[in-house]
Amino acid sequence: MKKNIPFHLVFSSLYFVLALFTILMLLLSGFAEDFKQMFRLITQPYGVYFMIAIILLLGGVVISLFHLVRIYTSYISKIYSLCIASVLLIFVCLLYYQFFIEERVYLNLFSLEDSLKFVKEGILDKPFYIRVVDYLFYSLFVVIPCATYFLNLHFDKNKIIGRIIELMQPNFNVIIGGIFGFSISPFFKNGIIGYIELIFLVLGFLVFIYIVVIRKNLLDSYEHFNLFLLLVVFVTMMITNHSFMDAQSYFEVRKAFYILVLVGWSSGWMMKLKPKTYE
Repeated sequence: MKKNIPFHLVFSSLYFVLALFTILMLLLSGFAEDFKQMFRLITQPYGVYFMIAIILLLGGVVISLFHLVRIYTSYISKIYSLCIASVLLIFVCLLYYQFFIEERVYLNLFSLEDSLKFVKEGILDKPFYIRVVDYLFYSLFVVIPCATYFLNLHFDKNKIIGRIIELMQPNFNVIIGGIFGFSISPFFKNGIIGYIELIFLVLGFLVFIYIVVIRKNLLDSYEHFNLFLLLVVFVTMMITNHSFMDAQSYFEVRKAFYILVLVGWSSGWMMKLKPKTYE
């Protein structure tokens, strides 16, 4: 798996910072009594994770625009501009949705009425749109790439569709980030659906570990450490219990990782475009 080293380091660094921050918050709010409300506070509407998501989306817009200009000022095949324009449109739509469409409910932790909402049955049940986002993301960035690597599939590079699919294939770092994001969920408190999601998470994780074992020469030290952080958060979610959290709070965290993975994936294959790829 050929990597663009500078961007590979940037993505790993961003993943490391966000993953470490998330793990620390999960551990503190799960075990330290004085920090029980901390994780809820930073996942409030327009809180820390919201700002992280917006910054990443803006970064995705800038990167996409840069590569669009690069294509039209070089001898790179213009067919790739359609792919980049599609990704740019996704980033713009996500930004618009974040600011103008998504409904958020701010809960005051110091209000008895609002605090009682956290003990209601179904507080952790995912709304339909969250389930769609979770399953779509997990399928695109974990299930399909793992199946491709597991079956050792290759695509015909003599055809434009084959070259595009091969180019856009998520790398191991992207898959790790995707599994990490999907794992931030209260599986044991979400009824039968939670257990089903946990089974899919474990299966995806085990398949990825199998791929890593049989293709270990393709992993570098950064990916090994990213995999270690994934193991840490997986264990953390299994042993911690968080108060003052609802389905939207967990989704704010997952969404930040989803966007990081989306930006990392798209930027990764855009950086691979060279003038020699002309038709």
